[in-house]
Amino acid sequence: MTDDFECLECGMEVPRILTNCPKCDANLQAQSSGQVLQLDIAHNAETIPIALGKLERAIQEAQQCRAQALRLVVGRGLIRDEVLRQLSWLQHSGQLLTYDYDSGNTGAIFVTLRR
Repeated sequence: MTDDFECLECGMEVPRILTNCPKCDANLQAQSSGQVLQLDIAHNAETIPIALGKLERAIQEAQQCRAQALRLVVGRGLIRDEVLRQLSWLQHSGQLLTYDYDSGNTGAIFVTLRR
């Protein structure tokens, strides 16, 4: 895996450690592909640790492709409760912007990622 990614403004390959593109001066932290990744982490006989691992990998993948958000299908049981606790901690620590039920559906959570 490379430590570079592409500036969405000019296409230049840029090291991840930079905050602005050296070619066009675009704010790299504010760039988003606009994608919303979707993942079901509760309906394939997952345990809580497996579901939380899937959540962690989904967030990493979303950050890698600079997605705007995640839609997580979590069901309405213990997995949802644990995912909500984890998302609360991630929001409190500044790793994501917001999260809430997706359009009132308590079995799905929409997560807006921090750029």
